[in-house]
Amino acid sequence: MAEAARAGQATFAGVIGADAPADWCQASLGLVARSISHVWGPAAAPTRAIAIHSDEGVVIGDVRFEPSLRAPREFEIGYGIARSRRRQGYAVEATSAVIDWLFEEAGAETILAGCDAANIGSVRTLRRLGFWLDSNPGKTFWWVLSPELRSATQA
Repeated sequence: MAEAARAGQATFAGVIGADAPADWCQASLGLVARSISHVWGPAAAPTRAIAIHSDEGVVIGDVRFEPSLRAPREFEIGYGIARSRRRQGYAVEATSAVIDWLFEEAGAETILAGCDAANIGSVRTLRRLGFWLDSNPGKTFWWVLSPELRSATQA
């Protein structure tokens, strides 16, 4: 998979069986290749879930997650959505599926997410997902989510 990501858009699309739009490839394909092939030593490598539109067979983005170095059973999460697919709810849908998996299958107790304080779209997305603002060091907002916080938001 890393070789396909390094080979470029067409090769990667062939391997995953879905079209990979140029704007997503430009922003994320290099990160996908690095996260798959990088040797991380004792730390677990970040995992990337590729979000594919099931009806269209097109990559719409990806969600990255990895264990936090701060605490056991804590994960960090991030997402990237192709420009042409933003503001359509895909970030919430794809990230929500990964969050469900982290809480239900991976045993996560808390999930952290960071975003640039000026990125209003990500602020809205994280709020819709149930994250609560945890800290604001400099130009970055850090958000936290637990099963309890998520349940309170979804109620």
